[in-house]
Amino acid sequence: MKLFIRITILFLIAVAVAGFSRFNTGSVSLFLGNYEAIFSLNLLLIIWLVSFVVVYYLLRIYVNLRRLPNKIQKSRARNALIGSRMHLNNAGLHYFEGKYRSCYDYALKSIKREINIDNKFLAYVIAFRAASIMHDDEKKLKISAEINNFSNPKWSLAKYLVVAENLYDEQRFGQCIDNLNAVIQLDHRHVPARRILLKVYLRLNNYTQAYDVLAWLLKYDSLHESQMKKYKTQVISGLFKSLVTLKELKYYYNKLDLDERRDFLYGKLYFDGLLRLNEYETTIEFLSANLNVETMQLIYNEAIFTLSKKIVDQTMVNKLKSIAEKSFQLNQNNYNLLLALGILSYQQQLWDRSQTYLEDSIKLKPSLDAYLFLGLIAEKTNNKQLLLESNQNLVTSIRNLN
Repeated sequence: MKLFIRITILFLIAVAVAGFSRFNTGSVSLFLGNYEAIFSLNLLLIIWLVSFVVVYYLLRIYVNLRRLPNKIQKSRARNALIGSRMHLNNAGLHYFEGKYRSCYDYALKSIKREINIDNKFLAYVIAFRAASIMHDDEKKLKISAEINNFSNPKWSLAKYLVVAENLYDEQRFGQCIDNLNAVIQLDHRHVPARRILLKVYLRLNNYTQAYDVLAWLLKYDSLHESQMKKYKTQVISGLFKSLVTLKELKYYYNKLDLDERRDFLYGKLYFDGLLRLNEYETTIEFLSANLNVETMQLIYNEAIFTLSKKIVDQTMVNKLKSIAEKSFQLNQNNYNLLLALGILSYQQQLWDRSQTYLEDSIKLKPSLDAYLFLGLIAEKTNNKQLLLESNQNLVTSIRNLN
């Protein structure tokens, strides 16, 4: 299109000059000393136009020649950019395909040709992750040294996070925590850093810190329900197994919502925690408060039996026996409840009732505890026949275990 316009303009100029020269008969005289030169005005006009065109194109050629090195440099840079981006794309693709060796090679090729400093940093990060997965310490140290040369603050968060992930893989949890805290200081709402931090605290069995991190994630992160339950179960289980005071145990239990406090799993963990701390009175209150909760019935039979062997205080014995009798009304064929009632009746010195409960439990399932307490009852009542039978059964049961 440009060529057409230029030809049209030249054609119009030629027509205008021809038309002008047809009616123009003027001339121009030039004197030099005794010499005189006479030129046609039309000829001078043509020479002037031709000279203008020649000078114009000569100037254009000169300017283009001056610009040529820059154009060549830009062309090379563009080709290098296309090549580096292709290598960077291949590096990323191979990383997600699990081809870590070729991923590392492509990342290095991208680094050599990359002009953009941000993309170069990205290539170094990909190369570092690939080297870490391959457990190639030499390559990892080499790339790590290059990454540390990037001092711009905008790369600090990525640097800390990449190093933290590598330290987590190497189980160097102390340094990993330092780098993750550095990430969180730069971005308080950085979810991936807190997820890794949660895993680190779980690996270190630091459940108090893990609980704080999990609470933040539950508030600000859209964790999948199953994943959330998995982490929460781990944290609460660890807490209830490691806390050393009743106040702390109650604090974390009360922070559970109502449905979770009625859940079988959390109830069992709380119950075991109370037993571990020897807080038997609080344990009995817990059982009494949840007697009518259907989901908690799964732990009652074993819980009452376990607790019945630990308490000797008559007030607690009476309370627990009342709970056991109510639970027994709902499940009269449970040998654990019969055994617990037998032990609690023994603690109340109700020998006949205790013997009846223990013998009924043996009919359902013989146990060492039942024979042992029958022997104790026999001693208290001077029942030699019962003492002989219980001792024989006790010895037989022990032999069967071996």
